[in-house]
Amino acid sequence: MTFTISLAHFFADFFNSFFKPLGPYFINKFNIDSRTFTTLITLIGAFSSILQIFFGLYFDRRKRDGVFVVLLLFIEILLISLIGFVNSFYVLLILIFFIRLFNSAFHPVGASFAGRQNKGTHVAWFSVFGTFGAALGPVFITTYVKIFGIDKLYYVGIISGILLIFFYKKLWKYEKLEIAEKRFPALKDALVLIPVFLMVALRGFIMNIFHTFVPIYLNQKGSGLIIGGATLTIGMIIGMFTNYYGTYLRDKFGIKFINLIGFLGMGISGILMVLMNTEILRIVSFSAFDAFGFLTMSANLVEAQILMPKNKSFASSVSMGFAWSIGNFISSGYSAIFGNNVGFVLLSVSIFSIILGISYPIFYKRKTNINS
Repeated sequence: MTFTISLAHFFADFFNSFFKPLGPYFINKFNIDSRTFTTLITLIGAFSSILQIFFGLYFDRRKRDGVFVVLLLFIEILLISLIGFVNSFYVLLILIFFIRLFNSAFHPVGASFAGRQNKGTHVAWFSVFGTFGAALGPVFITTYVKIFGIDKLYYVGIISGILLIFFYKKLWKYEKLEIAEKRFPALKDALVLIPVFLMVALRGFIMNIFHTFVPIYLNQKGSGLIIGGATLTIGMIIGMFTNYYGTYLRDKFGIKFINLIGFLGMGISGILMVLMNTEILRIVSFSAFDAFGFLTMSANLVEAQILMPKNKSFASSVSMGFAWSIGNFISSGYSAIFGNNVGFVLLSVSIFSIILGISYPIFYKRKTNINS
């Protein structure tokens, strides 16, 4: 069933990736500026993701994981189908919030399902399929809107709903063998997740800024809507492979090495993207940025589940949604202040990533000395 739950993750993140690449479209349609759009989108992501930790606590005490996976994905598909009928920016924001809320609820139960046999490769496949879905989403939705119009989006929902019924009969019957003994884990047990949480939150801030602003930046440089979506897709497809490879490197070199290389690589690649003068070189630089960013994704998720083996949903929620929500809160504040200066935002966040990568070994060493 690893393939089935991974495919579910593909669909969940495929639909969830529609909004950022459509930023230029929504900005023009509703006559808003880039700062307004990026700030509100990141705030929605933050508020919906922060609730993931409560979903994780809830699902650790439930046996019918398969039922929740199917229902949450079905509701997300249903809400996506309504996007084309929306003519108000504020109604759009409400709809996006609920789509992201159900997507947020999906992740801890889905990741727990994937890690049911305590195999890092299963969690990696789950993460890789989600990355692949998020990668295909931008180029698909920008092309679809360009050809058919956003008002025909409900066709995608209908086809996806039919596929969901066809694929998920097995998931509906699945029950996990062991549930958490307590609704809330002991504080001393939960504190072991702090290093993972910090790394994922800061990576989330950096990557969210880039994935929100890059389509807008490319549009300002003369690239079309489809190029912006395709750039995100190319970067995330490459990241799909490094995502899986990161679990191998974690087993061989440790999580410290993965996070060090990831932050340095993102920072250097981000600076190069801003400095490049041609469309193709910007795309190549962003692809390198995503390759380094996604390198750390599955590795940190596996690390969290290993640290809390009896609370996999909770550990997954902390290392995914809760950490990403904090990153989104930071990026929304940053967008609110500097959002109309797109080039500066990308450059400054890249420099921050390099500083973080350089200082991480020092922090890690001091933390180790204190603990010893």
